[in-house]
Amino acid sequence: MTVQNKTVLNAGTIPHVAVDFMNNTHFEEIELVEKLGDVITEYEQNSAPTLDETKRLSDFLEQWLTHTQAHFSRENELMLETQFPMYSVHSGEHERVLKNMKEIIQTWQSNHDIEMLADYVFSSWPQWFDDHVNSMDMITAHFAVMHGFDPHATIEK
Repeated sequence: MTVQNKTVLNAGTIPHVAVDFMNNTHFEEIELVEKLGDVITEYEQNSAPTLDETKRLSDFLEQWLTHTQAHFSRENELMLETQFPMYSVHSGEHERVLKNMKEIIQTWQSNHDIEMLADYVFSSWPQWFDDHVNSMDMITAHFAVMHGFDPHATIEK
């Protein structure tokens, strides 16, 4: 995979939603994926990656999964708290994406297929994330604020 094929998201390219904690979580996720992308690029460029490099990449993937699980859990909690009518659709999308992410990570752990992983991190995930923030998260945050949620409040999980 060449640099030209890599989709890069940054905090400036993702729209802000009406709830601060969601924005902060999105920015954290983008930062984490940017670092993960750097690790993947380094791994790809090494013709014979070491066990330490493989472990470093695996550790970043686990960190990303953990962050994403907490991210989705907080959003799900917000939707429940504000009785968001499309909860099942939005939370269902979270479940689908987490399942896919876990499968990608498990496949990586089994066969260390860097091309498959790079395609997910640099292509599939950024497109999904951008679309998701621009649609489901935007609507959810707007609904929450319109129904009394303090846009500066946090939800801890």
